[in-house]
Amino acid sequence: MLCPIHISFRLSLALSAVLGVFFCTPQAQARMANPQQPSVLNAEETPDSPQFHSAMTRAQAGDAHAQNAVGAMFASGRGTTKSPTEAVRWWTMAAQNGLTEAQFNLGLSYDQGMGVAQNATIAAQWYEKAAAGGSVPAMYNLAGLYSIGSGVPMDHKKATHYFEAAAEKGHPKAAYNAALAYMRELGVAKNDAKAAKLMQKAAVAGHTRAQYALAQMYAQGVGVPKDIAKSAHWLEKAAQSGHTRAQYSYALHCQQGQGTHKNASAAIRWYKEAAAKNHTGAMCNLALLLLEGKDAAKDTAEAERLLTRASELGDPKAQYNLGMVLLNGQDLPQNQENAYFWLSLAEQHGVPEATIARQQAGKELTREQRQKLDAKVSAFKPKPSTID
Repeated sequence: MLCPIHISFRLSLALSAVLGVFFCTPQAQARMANPQQPSVLNAEETPDSPQFHSAMTRAQAGDAHAQNAVGAMFASGRGTTKSPTEAVRWWTMAAQNGLTEAQFNLGLSYDQGMGVAQNATIAAQWYEKAAAGGSVPAMYNLAGLYSIGSGVPMDHKKATHYFEAAAEKGHPKAAYNAALAYMRELGVAKNDAKAAKLMQKAAVAGHTRAQYALAQMYAQGVGVPKDIAKSAHWLEKAAQSGHTRAQYSYALHCQQGQGTHKNASAAIRWYKEAAAKNHTGAMCNLALLLLEGKDAAKDTAEAERLLTRASELGDPKAQYNLGMVLLNGQDLPQNQENAYFWLSLAEQHGVPEATIARQQAGKELTREQRQKLDAKVSAFKPKPSTID
């Protein structure tokens, strides 16, 4: 029994640019990651570089670009002693002198609380100035603030406007978020065709989640003509980028020959990749291939490990398959108690085929055994797991 393909869109936060920009979703809480800073020497061991002295001379003379550069040196500790507070001071001068890059850097400092008390309202003000000056990361971050109402009133229309503006200038994550907004009617009218174009733009630029989402759109004909081959193509791209669900779905396509050539070895490879990251469907399907021993070397011990792990994580189909293997006793030693336990869980979780099999296993057990196992079923809690 193959475990089904399912769709899941999940956004996460990321940092980029010199100091980073954050990725907020229309429906998620903001979480800021700290950009990695290079290691620096102790203050007494760090002589100011000639580049720093040159920039400082021009900065003190009122050169906004030099003021921004001095701020960047203080922020990173390159060329001088690291001092986020000094970075903010020089960025403030440059920002007040109208330099877009400094306005963004200052906005980010207030956004993340680097060198200054965190203040999303002031951050939004500087992001807005920088966005007006054409700063793409400022547009993106400002969209994020509007999407969750941080420092500004929540406004999905404005969020989508800024996401789309950044997308037009080549920002993949902004294109992805704008696509989701058109799919989910967040501040704009639903427009699957426009969403597909934006998702394609992000996918072509290498955005992994956009590649997976676009694959699902082609599979279902959402905003684009239904095309299983194109769906498989984008699943492969996302799988190669490490997207767990894409790895599972592409393995299933390879196993069944849907949209791509039937390729058992490729299916096994991608099932293994996804299974290693706790995708229970991949564990289940890989275990069945290992039990069958047709397209892969028969390995009952690994199959049992995979089915047990997937069952412990709460996958009903894995629980059913494990119960059936233990009930039949063909590939694994027969174990009526364990079969009854896993089949009971599968039945409880909505697998109709499990009912008769559970009853069959129960006939071989005493009343006391069944009562003890029923209590165990009632107390069962799946092990925690996360999947990209």
